[in-house]
Amino acid sequence: MEMSQAGVPIDLKFVTEIKDGPRKENVAFDANGLYYIKGDNTYLQFDEKQETGTVKTVIKISEKEVLILRSGQVKMRQVYRKNETTQGSFQNQHGTFDLTAKTNNIEYKWYKNSRKGTLFLAYELSLHGEVSGLHKITITFKERN
Repeated sequence: MEMSQAGVPIDLKFVTEIKDGPRKENVAFDANGLYYIKGDNTYLQFDEKQETGTVKTVIKISEKEVLILRSGQVKMRQVYRKNETTQGSFQNQHGTFDLTAKTNNIEYKWYKNSRKGTLFLAYELSLHGEVSGLHKITITFKERN
């Protein structure tokens, strides 16, 4: 099926698990978004409602890497490549921060029959050179009927 830039509406669940020594934190939210394919890349697009306002997120999934772009109340750009350490940046009302992600795992699956997908990322995040824990992101999405 040929997908236009307009994309296919999806229901999406975004779960982040952070482990920093003994500390464990889970953050999850649901969003409505769009899924589309352009060239060899898959894109997920959705809005995250935060207390301070809306954050627009685009995730670009390609064979070798995942790129997460956030804009709005929070600006962020981070590339993830398996077994590599990559630089990124994060900006909010408190300022701009340098991020480094050491990615251990990326898994992306699209289930054609059930029209749903999962993206899994595991990485060690450092902020200004200080390790701030192991992050695991699981995104599941399904075409909206």
